[in-house]
Amino acid sequence: MELHAQASHLIPQFLNPRLNQRTDAYGGSGEKRARFLLDVLDTVSDVWGSDRIGVKMSPGWTSGTAFTADEETLADYDQLFKKLNDSNLAYLHLLGTPGTIEERIALFSRYRAHYQGNIIANLGFTQALGNEILDHGVVDAVSFGAPFIANPDLVERFAQGHPLADGDRDTHYAGHTEGYTDYPAFTADRDRNE
Repeated sequence: MELHAQASHLIPQFLNPRLNQRTDAYGGSGEKRARFLLDVLDTVSDVWGSDRIGVKMSPGWTSGTAFTADEETLADYDQLFKKLNDSNLAYLHLLGTPGTIEERIALFSRYRAHYQGNIIANLGFTQALGNEILDHGVVDAVSFGAPFIANPDLVERFAQGHPLADGDRDTHYAGHTEGYTDYPAFTADRDRNE
């Protein structure tokens, strides 16, 4: 099971010092703002076992003025990652930020310095960039979201060196199959005719 604590979902709103203005046990310091996630994790772990739970987070995500990956916010995430070491999670699924491979390695190296369990990197990876960050040993796996929508056979395309289809982001998660679940698998005949 994966707890979604990324982007603007509920859990990151508690983690966010600009949004969380609470004065109770769930507000104030970074440690108190993290308590909500840790309480949810403890409760879910009682049912599933923490070793069967992953947590998806986006410490570097910026959107508007509320979600800003400034040094204060990243330092709070550093402390939270240290605390998550005690949780025996299956994995920590982290959204990176766009950038060069060197910038991505630096970012995930920062995360690795604080979290010793399995880390899955996500956001904008190509097969080559994914392999390169894996080769540097700062993450244990790379996940691909949007490329899987337009390429239901993404693993096979990677393995065989087939080109990737382009997806239409305007139709992703639009509530119907068109542009979301109707992309075909690669065939040599179709590729020659396009």
